Amino acid sequence: MNFILSYIEKIPYIPDQYNVLIAQIISAVVFVVGLYFLARFASWFCNKYLGRFVARFHSGKWLNAMVEHRFFTAVGVMVAALAAMNLYPVFITAEVSWLTSLMGKLTGFFIVLSFAWLINSFLDILGRLYGRNPNIPLKGLVQALKIILFLVTGLFVLSLLLGRRPTYIITGLSALAAVFSLIFKDPILGFAASIQLTTNKLIKIGDWITVDSAGADGNIIDISLTSVRVQNFDMTIVSVPTYDMISKPFKNWSGMYEAKARRIQRSILIDVDTVKFLDRPMLERLKKIQLLKGYLEQKETEIKAFNAERNVKESFLNGRHLTNIGTFRHYAQLYLASRPYVVSNDPGFTLMVRQLKQEAQGLPLEIYCFLNTTVWTDYESLQSDIFDHLFSVLPEFGLYAYQQPSGRNIAQGISQIYQPSQVDSIG
Repeated sequence: MNFILSYIEKIPYIPDQYNVLIAQIISAVVFVVGLYFLARFASWFCNKYLGRFVARFHSGKWLNAMVEHRFFTAVGVMVAALAAMNLYPVFITAEVSWLTSLMGKLTGFFIVLSFAWLINSFLDILGRLYGRNPNIPLKGLVQALKIILFLVTGLFVLSLLLGRRPTYIITGLSALAAVFSLIFKDPILGFAASIQLTTNKLIKIGDWITVDSAGADGNIIDISLTSVRVQNFDMTIVSVPTYDMISKPFKNWSGMYEAKARRIQRSILIDVDTVKFLDRPMLERLKKIQLLKGYLEQKETEIKAFNAERNVKESFLNGRHLTNIGTFRHYAQLYLASRPYVVSNDPGFTLMVRQLKQEAQGLPLEIYCFLNTTVWTDYESLQSDIFDHLFSVLPEFGLYAYQQPSGRNIAQGISQIYQPSQVDSIG
């Protein structure tokens, strides 16, 4: 500053009483501009050369995480912050009090935020590398440390704004904590929930979510401090408290869109009275189905060999035999695998047809598969096509779907019992 002042004093058109002020302003501008270019240069240097140094240790995952979370840039900014701590007395003096106070606070903000950025970037790296590691589960610890970091950073920033020591701020806040917790209960809970939602990337605008407790089933249109607004598919809008998204269960369908596939999990209730072994005429008839021909021939050969080895005689209770429900179950699985819109070759998407526990309404045969579309209308149309076909082919296997008797069924039963001729004879 004194160096600049010596040149300002030589300018004849500037009054003497303004020399110090002008020199201090110019010195402050030079200080800020110098820190800016120093931060840019240090960040460039760290990204280029420090990254190469890390790469020498064959730490590809560490290097990728550091680049993704801009760790080297944060190191460069921290270098500029350390330089600011040492260069501040050189450029800024106490001769202009208001400018000295302003530059002191700005420099303090820069130093505090630079160190906070560096620590936060390092915590993000740990969270990415070890947050989901079953051997080193650091996700919860990283989140707790980040909350502490935000609180400490906020405390120092508030201390700089008020010009008080951090201990003074802590004492004042502790006295008001009980009052704030009552008056600003919802904003405080919403703020904490917002941090968790953002940190964990649980929701974002545009996601399709389902919150049963709030009657919400639609797309998120707004996320605020105290509420998440959801537009249901019937065009109604539901406002869900932000902290409910943490304290209560909800379903986010964004993973379905990312996977570009949607699941079918639906059952057909089979009338148990129609379950039976395959007789020869039915077996020959089912062999004419292209999807089943190879399977039935293979199973027939295996069963004949098995029964011949054990000298199985006539009864179905002896040895092995095919059943109509087992054959239909295999047919349904082959049919699903043959459909181009059903995901069948990806091990990440299960395709199966299975029996569930028998109920009073019958034996549930569950269809479990994924369609390669997330468009709602296409999904429903394809799902309907699948079950249209499966319901239609059930009688070919001697099976019938269970349904509760209707009034028409009861009337038909009564009419068969009491024929007109019988009624006349009784009369």
